[in-house]
Amino acid sequence: APAEDEIATLSLEFLIDTTVDAVMSNCDRLDDAVALRNAVVTAKKAGLDVAVASKWDKAISAQERTLADSLIEGETRRVLEDVGLAPVGDALEAMEALYVEGMVIASHPGLGPDDVKVAMKDFYDSLYSPPLPSFDMIRDPVLRKYARSKTADNVIELYAKIYDALTSERGGYDDLSFLGHDPSQVSTLLSI
Repeated sequence: APAEDEIATLSLEFLIDTTVDAVMSNCDRLDDAVALRNAVVTAKKAGLDVAVASKWDKAISAQERTLADSLIEGETRRVLEDVGLAPVGDALEAMEALYVEGMVIASHPGLGPDDVKVAMKDFYDSLYSPPLPSFDMIRDPVLRKYARSKTADNVIELYAKIYDALTSERGGYDDLSFLGHDPSQVSTLLSI
């Protein structure tokens, strides 16, 4: 007959596997993931098998990353709109979908010299106090730092794409003086 502590251990693994598995499918907020992680930590202290705890730690970490990535995507869009790059990025994406040989970027709606000049001025003005989110709702400091860095990287990535397109042969701009910073300078200014 199994010892009493073996029965309790087997029951703990079954309970955690059953409960956490059921809850994971509805884990759609970072607070939910934190609560699940705390439950697994508490179960570890009560004797949860290391392999079971490790399995759920990995699953919860993956869920946290997925939830953070979704949050980052939304916050990146908000930042891009706040700093003036969203309309240019959207117009560039639309232009690339319709691009035919010989077409110049400057002739596409939303990418004319005046449109781009205004957007770049707004963006450069924002660099002195970039509206990057603090992600205070993310309690895990490592995940919070990842979210802030990834958001800044997304802004830098779009800026570099815009910069490269405007300065390319197919740009069609007579005057590029409105491009006050190259992507590496923007990266330095936005580095977290």
